[in-house]
Amino acid sequence: MYSIRATYIPREDMHFDRDYYIKHHIPLAQKQLAGHVRYLQMHAEFDMRVLMEEEDLRSPCVFVLYVETKEDVEAFREFRRGSEVVPLREDIEKYTNCVPEWTVAEVLSEKKTYTEQAREYARARES
Repeated sequence: MYSIRATYIPREDMHFDRDYYIKHHIPLAQKQLAGHVRYLQMHAEFDMRVLMEEEDLRSPCVFVLYVETKEDVEAFREFRRGSEVVPLREDIEKYTNCVPEWTVAEVLSEKKTYTEQAREYARARES
């Protein structure tokens, strides 16, 4: 699985309209991607901060798209090069003056149930 992210880079005079982003931009992204990119999940994360220094804002928003294969990543790259992305690019100025930085990463995970995790945690605390 792969994670494709658009991290909006904060700036001194930034604005970010979260309501517009959720109600208009995300549905537009879903519409524009339909038939071009297969994806597993799409979501947005807001107000990304350094964990131990909450005043340190790293991004007002991170858009996250999960895809299954390298071919899906390539399909997204092609989408970004094509004309179908134009409405999304033109929409950016309606909700922010921040520039998104696009990244991709492979996601590896070991699936465990909550009960399995709790047992491991208890064993670790006993040691």
